[in-house]
Amino acid sequence: MNLQLTRTSVESVARILLKSTVLIGAASAILLVSGCATAPGPVEEVRKVEHQTVWPLPPEIPRIRYLGDLVEIDIPDEKITLRDVLLGKQETDMVSSLAKPYTVHSDSRGKVYVADTGITGLVVFDLNNNNKTEIWGAGGAGILSKPVGVTSDDEGNVYVSDSMNQRIVIFNSEGNFIDAYGGKDVFELPAGMAYNEKTQRLYVVDTKKHQIVVLDKEGNVDFIIGANGVNPGYFNFPTNIAIDANGRLYVADSMNFRVQVLEPDGTYVLHMGQVGQRIGDFFRLKGVGVDTYNHIYAVDASYQNFQIFNEEGQLLLYVGTGGSGAPGKFALPAGMHVDKNNRIFIADQYNQRIQMFEFIGDAE
Repeated sequence: MNLQLTRTSVESVARILLKSTVLIGAASAILLVSGCATAPGPVEEVRKVEHQTVWPLPPEIPRIRYLGDLVEIDIPDEKITLRDVLLGKQETDMVSSLAKPYTVHSDSRGKVYVADTGITGLVVFDLNNNNKTEIWGAGGAGILSKPVGVTSDDEGNVYVSDSMNQRIVIFNSEGNFIDAYGGKDVFELPAGMAYNEKTQRLYVVDTKKHQIVVLDKEGNVDFIIGANGVNPGYFNFPTNIAIDANGRLYVADSMNFRVQVLEPDGTYVLHMGQVGQRIGDFFRLKGVGVDTYNHIYAVDASYQNFQIFNEEGQLLLYVGTGGSGAPGKFALPAGMHVDKNNRIFIADQYNQRIQMFEFIGDAE
C-alpha cells in the first residue's frame, strides 16, 4: 500500500497544537494537508456520490471507500419510558438523532450498536431493515446512565459499559436485560471492550485504573493486564481495545500516545506511535480496530483522522480531516470498530453521526 506523505506545513501547525489546550478542528485540517479546499455540501448530496469517495485519490489504487453514515433515530412512541415521564419529557422532546456517539460496534447479524454518552440507553441500528432503530437499556434493571463501550459475543449477547454506574450491562440479541457484571469493587471507569470468542473472555479497559480487566463467562475477574506506567505492557489512561481472530489485543494507550499489541494473556508484542507532530504520531488517541488482514486502525481526535498501520507497526495510510458534512470530515472522532467484513465504523462525536467505510484494497 503506497502513500505519499506531504509534510509542507505539518511541523509549524503541529507545534501550535501541541502547545495549545484547545484543539481546533480547522487547525487539524491544515495539519493533515488536505487537498480539498471546497466547502462540504449537504449530507444528502454526499450520499449520492458515496461510492465514488475513496482514499487515496486517483490515480493511486483505492484502499478505503466511504459507505454512508448513521444519524437519525426513529423511535416508536411506546419506547417512551416511565423515566421520561417523570423527567417531564414529551413526545417532541425525544431524541431524533445521535447526540454524542462515543463508541460503535457491529455484529454478524447486521446490527450496529452505538454507545452515545448523551443518550440514556444503547442506540441500535438494523442495517438489514432500513436502518430501523431501537434504544436498549432506557429503564429498568438494565438502565444505562452513561454508556461508553459496547461489544458482542458469538451468541448474540451484547455487553455495554456504563461508566457512571461502574458496571457492564448484558442484553440478549433481542435487547432484553440478562445480567450485570462488575460494580465499584471491580471497576472505576469501564470504557472500551472486546470479546475473545475462543476463550469466552471479556476484556474491559478501565481507564482510571490504567488496566484491562478480563472477565470469564460468569462475570468473575479471571486476571488483570497492566498497571500505570510507560514501559511496555503498562498503560496511561487507556481508552479502547480491539481483538483479532487469533485473540491478539490492540489497546489505545492514550496518554502514552501509542497503540500496544498484546497476546491474549497480556504478553507485550509491540507498539506503534508516539506523541509528536508528524503523520503517524498521536496526540489524542481514541479508537482502535483491526481488520481481517491484520491492518491496525487508530483514531486520533486531535488530528481528526484514522491512521492505518501494518502488523509491523508501519504507517500505510491516513484518512480524514476536520470538518462536517462530507465523507471523511470529522469533529472529535472517538471510538471505532472494524467488523469481519472489513467495514469500518467511526463515532464522529461532534458531527453526531457514525461514518461507515470499508477496506477494499489487497493485503500488502
